[in-house]
Amino acid sequence: MTHSKYNPPKPREIEVTIGKGVSGTLTIPNAYDSENPFQENLAPVTHKAALILHGQGGHRNYCYQKTIAHRLSSELGIFTLRIDFRGCGNSADNENEIEGRTLSQDVDDIQACAEFITNGKLNGTDIDLTLSSVISHSRGGVAMFLWAQIQDHLAKQGDPKAIVVPNLINCSARFTSPTVLDRYSMFNNFDFINVMMYRHGEYKEVPLSAREIISLSKPDLNSLQDLSRDWSVLSIYGTEDEIIPKYDAANYANALNRGYLSHTLRLIPDADHNFYGHREIKEDDEMNDINPLNLPLKGGKKVNYNFLVTDYIVEYLSPDQELQRFISSSKDIGRVTRWKNVEGVSNFRDIGGWRVHNPSFRLKNSGNDNLVYYVKPHYAFRCANIAGLTEKGLETLQNLGIKAIFDLRSDGEVNTDGYPENLSKYGIKRIHAPVFRNDDYSPQAIAVRYTNLMTCWSTYINVYEDMLEYGTSAYKAVFEYIRDENQPFIFHCTAGKDRTGILGMLILLLAGVDKNTIAKEYELTTVGLRPDHSILKGKFEKTVQKLKEKLGEDGSGDIEQIISQGRKNWTIEEDGFQNLISSRYEAMLATVGYFHDKYGSIVAYMKNKLDFTEEDILKIYQNIVVVDPQNVGFESSSTINWDHRTSSRAKF
Repeated sequence: MTHSKYNPPKPREIEVTIGKGVSGTLTIPNAYDSENPFQENLAPVTHKAALILHGQGGHRNYCYQKTIAHRLSSELGIFTLRIDFRGCGNSADNENEIEGRTLSQDVDDIQACAEFITNGKLNGTDIDLTLSSVISHSRGGVAMFLWAQIQDHLAKQGDPKAIVVPNLINCSARFTSPTVLDRYSMFNNFDFINVMMYRHGEYKEVPLSAREIISLSKPDLNSLQDLSRDWSVLSIYGTEDEIIPKYDAANYANALNRGYLSHTLRLIPDADHNFYGHREIKEDDEMNDINPLNLPLKGGKKVNYNFLVTDYIVEYLSPDQELQRFISSSKDIGRVTRWKNVEGVSNFRDIGGWRVHNPSFRLKNSGNDNLVYYVKPHYAFRCANIAGLTEKGLETLQNLGIKAIFDLRSDGEVNTDGYPENLSKYGIKRIHAPVFRNDDYSPQAIAVRYTNLMTCWSTYINVYEDMLEYGTSAYKAVFEYIRDENQPFIFHCTAGKDRTGILGMLILLLAGVDKNTIAKEYELTTVGLRPDHSILKGKFEKTVQKLKEKLGEDGSGDIEQIISQGRKNWTIEEDGFQNLISSRYEAMLATVGYFHDKYGSIVAYMKNKLDFTEEDILKIYQNIVVVDPQNVGFESSSTINWDHRTSSRAKF
C-alpha cells in the first residue's frame, strides 16, 4: 500500500489576517488553478468551505490540519481556512493578558472567520462561500459547540444573520468541563505558569494564565441536546486519550443523538489525544498486528493515526454521506412525510415546510415583528413525468388538494411521452408551460447540451444559465397562478430534476430559504429518481447511439472525447449516465451564486425578467409562506394538518 492519498498535491495557499488579528491559511482547491482538472483527476471547485480549529496551546498545522486541508481541496474541491486562535501561533496576543485566551475570545474569532468565509469581498475569491463544515480539535471543539449554540439560537429566532453549518467535526473535545482543573492543579499556587508553545515561528516558553484554564472549566455542554437537526456531528476519539476522561466521547454521543445520523462516533484504538499511537513500536513487533492499516509512522516509533482521522473526515463530508444525513433530518414535515407515494409517478415531494431564514418581505399587521416564517406546506409539489399516473395516483392527487399541474416539458417530449387525459374528472387542470418549447435536435446542439449534463455536475450551470434566461414565460405562468388562484399545484418536467429544480429554486428563493437548504432540496432528486433509472438508461442509450451516428456522418468528432475532457477510463454509457441523473448539491449551490451575481436578487429577477410589480411579488410571497403557528396561527390549504411543534421527528 502506498500513502499517496496522505500526500495529496499541494494546492495554492494564501496567508490571511482576520478580525482582531487572527492569522490563517486559506487553501484554494487545486482545480481552481488547473487548465483541465478532469484530466488531472481533481475534484471540481465547489462553493463549500471548511473552517479548521486547533486546541489548547496548539496552532494551525500541528496534527491533521494541513493534511485534511489539502485532501479536501483535491478530493472534494472544498476551500478551507485553518487558523491560529488569538494568543496562539502567528496570531495577535490575547485581548486581556490577565484573562488569557478565554472561550468567549475563541467564539469571537470563529465568528470573524465565518463572516470572512461567507463574504466573497472579504475572502478575496469573489464567492460568498458556504461554510459547510467546522473541523475542530480539543479545546477548539468546545469553542465550536458554544458558537454553534449561539447561531442555532439566532436561527430559531428567525435572525437572517445566523450562520448554520450542517457538519460539525469534533476531535478529542472535552465534555465534562470541570475535569480540566485536575490537569492544571499547579494553578492552586500560581496565577501564571510557563508552558512551551509555538509562537511566531518558534517554540518557546510563554505564560499561561490561570484564568484561561478556569474559563475552560465553566461550560455546561449538556445543553447540546437542544441543538437542532440542522447541525450533524462527527466525533472522533482515541481510546488511549490521556488528556480528557475517556467517557467524554460517550457524553457527546448521548447529548448529540437527536435522531438517526444526527451524531456519528468513531473510536480509534491505541490513539492518544493528538491521534498518535499510545505505545512505541519495538523491533520484534509484528507490524501487521500493530499497524494493520499500514498508516505512516511518527518518527518511526508510533503509528500516526492522524491520517486515519483524515480518512474519517473525508468520508463523512463526501456527497453521498451528506445526502443521507439530510434525507434523515428532512423526511418529515411535522407529522407528515415530505415524500408522497403517488402511483405511477416518481420523485414526488412537497417543497414546503422549510424554515425561512431571510424572508423577502416582513408581513405587516401581524402584531409581532419577530415572526418565524416557513414555506407553506402541502401547497407546491414537484415530481418527475406524470404520464404514467394511474387512477389510484389521481385519487392521491385529489386527496392532496391539487388543482393544477404545470408541465415544463417541450412540445417534442409531450408528443413522445404523452400526459394523463382524465385530469378534469379529479378537478385538476393541466397547464403546459414549457421552459424550452422547441428543442434543437441538431448534432451540434445535442453535443453541447450533453457535454454540460454528462461531463460533470460542475458543468450543469451552463444549462441552468439558459433556463433562467429563456424559460421566463414558464416561470411567469407559475407565479401568476400563485398570485391569482393560490391553490395547491404540481410542477414537473421529464425527470423532475433540472427544469423542475430551477423553478423550485426560484420559489424557495422568494420565500427566503437559505442556499444550503435549497441546494439540499434539489439533491433529494438523486434519491427520488432511482425508480426511473432503468427507463432513463434505455432512452439515454438510444439517444447516445443516434448522436454518435449523426456526429460520425458530419465529421463533428468523437462525442466521448468531447464529453470526457481528457479523463481516462471514462465512458458515456456509465460515467456519463451517472452524471446525467445526478442532482448534486454543489451544482445548485453554484447556480444560486450565479443567480445572485447576474440578477442581484429574486425580487429584482421577478421585476426585470418576469415583469411583476412590487405589489404582485408581495402577494405571491404572502401565498407561499406561513408564520409560526404559536404566534398567529394558520390553516393549511390542503386537508392535511401540519403541526411541527407536536412531532418529535420534526426538523424544526
